[in-house]
Formats: sequence, structure tokens, C-alpha cells
Amino acid sequence: MRILAVDDDHSTRLIVSKLLADRGYEVDSASDGPQALQMVRQRPYDLVILDYAMPLMNGVELFQHIHKLRPEMVGIFLTAHTRVDTVFPAVDAGVARVLSKPVDGKELLTVVGNLTGSSNN
Repeated sequence: MRILAVDDDHSTRLIVSKLLADRGYEVDSASDGPQALQMVRQRPYDLVILDYAMPLMNGVELFQHIHKLRPEMVGIFLTAHTRVDTVFPAVDAGVARVLSKPVDGKELLTVVGNLTGSSNN
């Protein structure tokens, strides 16, 4: 199971990546949308975990681009802004789940496991 974690906050990327890697997932990370798109073009991923508010490209725009390149990829949003104006655009873009920051590790592992059919949680 290959996962891409995208967040402009280094600490969040590190926490998410370590949490998932410790459960046996293969995890890469990117700090912004353009870097993430380049990685998606180079490698297939099963799932992307992305932040909503990032410089250069917000998470909704990024997921729309990713979905055009790899429609099979599942998306999970992590955001500190769980308001209607952020959640609805994410869902409309096809993101499977929106989770609040700070990230709850147990919840994230459960959601990842449920969405991928994995028993790594």
C-alpha cells in the first residue's frame, strides 16, 4: 500500500508519515501541490492524505489534478478548517473523508484501513 502525504507543515507531514510507516505502509511526502503532482506522475499511489490550506495550490485544486492523473486514488483531507466552505468543496472534488487537525492517529489509521481494505491499523 503506497500513500502520499501532502502538507506544508513539516511537523504534520512527519507525524502522518511516521504513523503510517510504523504500520507498514509505504509513505512518501510532499510539502506543496506542485511537488505532489510531480511525485504522482512518477509513481502510482493508492491514497493521498492532503492538507486543505497550502501555498501555491490548495488541497481541493491539488486533488482535482491528482484525480485527472490517477482517478483510482483515494483522498483524505486533514484540515484545521472544518467549516462548510472547506468540507463541501473537498467532498465535491471526490475526497473520501475530511478529518480535523490536529490529527488523531487512531482515527487516521482506522480511516486509512477502512478505505484501503488494509488490516495495517
